[in-house]
Amino acid sequence: MEWIKVFDENFQWIGEDTRENVHQQGKWHETFHCWFVDRQFIYVQKRSDAKSDFPSLFDITAAGHLEATEKVEDGVREIEEELGVNVQFSRLTSVGVVRDIIKLPGFCDYEFAHVFIYVSSFEPTDFILQEGEVDSIHEIEKEDFIRLCSQEVNKVKCRNIMLDTVTEIGLDDFVPHHSSYFEAIAKKLAFV
Repeated sequence: MEWIKVFDENFQWIGEDTRENVHQQGKWHETFHCWFVDRQFIYVQKRSDAKSDFPSLFDITAAGHLEATEKVEDGVREIEEELGVNVQFSRLTSVGVVRDIIKLPGFCDYEFAHVFIYVSSFEPTDFILQEGEVDSIHEIEKEDFIRLCSQEVNKVKCRNIMLDTVTEIGLDDFVPHHSSYFEAIAKKLAFV
């Protein structure tokens, strides 16, 4: 059973609870989000179709819950677990804490997301994807992604870097993060 810290809406720590309870009862908690970018592209993952939550949807390059015993810096384990990429925390650029809410029947995800950007160049061979978690890694033109997050366009081209195939996707193909989350990410990416 995974235990995570619980906070009030002002990001004040109030205790711990299980991940299951946190999502059933809509309690605020911490997550770690890391977006991979280079000069031209932003990289997103396509979640495995075996995932219990949001299978086969596109999402943040690497992300996950911070366990009750972890500090924000420990979130880099998500990058290594999901993508097989070993990144030093000092190489990440913080863009702050972004509130993210996903509300669905029986599922209320209230996150204080510690959002980071990792700037580097990437090759398909850089990634060793966690089976059952991540299906593939895709690149989207950074400017196109910003316009998508800002809802200036409905679709963007997305290239699977492993298979070298291109498809068009929209925000409805992503995990249903709140629109304010996508807008906050677009503003942060505009300066990278």
